[in-house]
Amino acid sequence: MTTTTHRQTAKSIDRDAADWAARLDAGDLTPDQENTLQHWLAGDTRRLGALARAQALMASPDIAEALAPARSPILSRRGFLAAAAASAAGAAYLVSRGEHGIVTDYASAVGEIRVIPLEDGSKITLNTDSAVSVEFRPHSRLVRLARGEAYFEVAKNPDRPFIVSGPAAQARAVGTAYSVRLGDAEHMQVRVTSGRVAVEPQPSKLADSLRLSPIADNGAYLDANQQADVRVVGDGPWKGQVQVSIKDVTPDRVERELMWREGLLSFEGETLAEALGEFSRYSHQTVVAQGPAARERVSGLFSATDPAGFARAIAISLKLKTKQENNAIVIYK
Repeated sequence: MTTTTHRQTAKSIDRDAADWAARLDAGDLTPDQENTLQHWLAGDTRRLGALARAQALMASPDIAEALAPARSPILSRRGFLAAAAASAAGAAYLVSRGEHGIVTDYASAVGEIRVIPLEDGSKITLNTDSAVSVEFRPHSRLVRLARGEAYFEVAKNPDRPFIVSGPAAQARAVGTAYSVRLGDAEHMQVRVTSGRVAVEPQPSKLADSLRLSPIADNGAYLDANQQADVRVVGDGPWKGQVQVSIKDVTPDRVERELMWREGLLSFEGETLAEALGEFSRYSHQTVVAQGPAARERVSGLFSATDPAGFARAIAISLKLKTKQENNAIVIYK
């Protein structure tokens, strides 16, 4: 690969750009490779545009059309890289690489619900044991959800999209309200209460470091009272790509799922084991269900931070028994 600082021909730059695009597509660069790439980009103003064109050529031009009719589309990471890079061709990125926004970190403790007003008029409500970092860039508002769940009430600003970034994908809006919940490193759930949200693959590290446009043209769009489950495909021909499954949910169901903002958990036919799984997020008190009791169905509204009270109420309601075993409350028949 050519990395010298003399003025290259356009053809030579294109060859190097194709090489870098292939390396970026193959996976993360090593620190030495990142430094080499940054040095190469800085050496000639034509190189960023060449890299953008090379990344665009690597993606299928038919990807957006192919996804259009699918209810559970596969979003190509490579397709997103190309979309971001194509918008930046000719070095048209949002902020110069030397500029950095101020990043503010927020977190909630186990059992804590925390409301965070932002400087733009938006508001974040953090669920239990959750963490976000917020960065206001000149042309976007970026929130990285590191763990847990949060509800976002977004102040409308068409020129500065609001982006919630998780490990698997990002959720972008202009002015709306929606929640994002992380499961494991390869699962994210997005639920929209008002407005419209685009669910898109993550930009490359290069695109993010250069502040390239965060807007992709191959996203899956959610309207109010819709929910998306976002997963990274683990095997098969789509391995490593992002799958988005969308379904409609009733307004009542959406409101019930968001009762955690009031410190409450609402159940409507979940198994006792599933309900106790939710309670475990809000308290260090351990409550377990043994045997057939775990399959009993529960309904009702309960304080999220009182699992012991929940155990007593469910035992009475379902004619079950409870006992203290070491440091855990056990529910059984």
